[in-house]
Amino acid sequence: MPPSSHSASVGQGIDSSLRHHALARRLARRDGPPGAQENVVLDCTLIERFGLRGPGTMDWLGEAGLSTPETVNTAIVLPCGTSVLRLGQQEVLLAAPPGGSGARLRDLRKAWRDSALPSKGYDAYRDEGWAWFVISGPASPALMRRISMADLRPESLKAGDLSQTRALHLDAVVARFDRFGAISYDVFFDIASAAFALDVLTETAAGTNAGFQLAALHPAG
Repeated sequence: MPPSSHSASVGQGIDSSLRHHALARRLARRDGPPGAQENVVLDCTLIERFGLRGPGTMDWLGEAGLSTPETVNTAIVLPCGTSVLRLGQQEVLLAAPPGGSGARLRDLRKAWRDSALPSKGYDAYRDEGWAWFVISGPASPALMRRISMADLRPESLKAGDLSQTRALHLDAVVARFDRFGAISYDVFFDIASAAFALDVLTETAAGTNAGFQLAALHPAG
């Protein structure tokens, strides 16, 4: 199973401090998005995300007026920049724009908590349980080939598709969004393995000779 099985099993037992200390300041901070021609690996773990799963999840999203992907393993980006990844019939991940403030996600989380719907899904603790990297740039498909045996080529994993698969020797969710005007992939995985994943990415990116820059992207403001 992708990382959802682990995160759901630990629930509120997740150590929320992992989100802020997963990589212990190993990456330089980057302010602002990359250009379309830059090859980058961005740690977005500090950016807001909100996962829901279980009966009533899709009902609540409809009540909140949010558009959602029609099928499992697809994703969309809302006009506000929020990404909606559909991981199951009643499972979604909402993610703020990389580098965004996350205010919209915090408002949605409050609206979910305040909702009077009798069944509205439950918090899957994706903000605490999953690390998040964005791999972007002209050489991003070449890097993805090296970190996953799955077929993630641009002609196979098209923009708006996602794969619940293995990457970085871990169970992972890989979504293609084509951010920053370039081919890009969002990769989510167990936050407890963030340091290991960064080691793999650092070594593998260097092997591409594509000049990948690794940096931490913090929320705006």
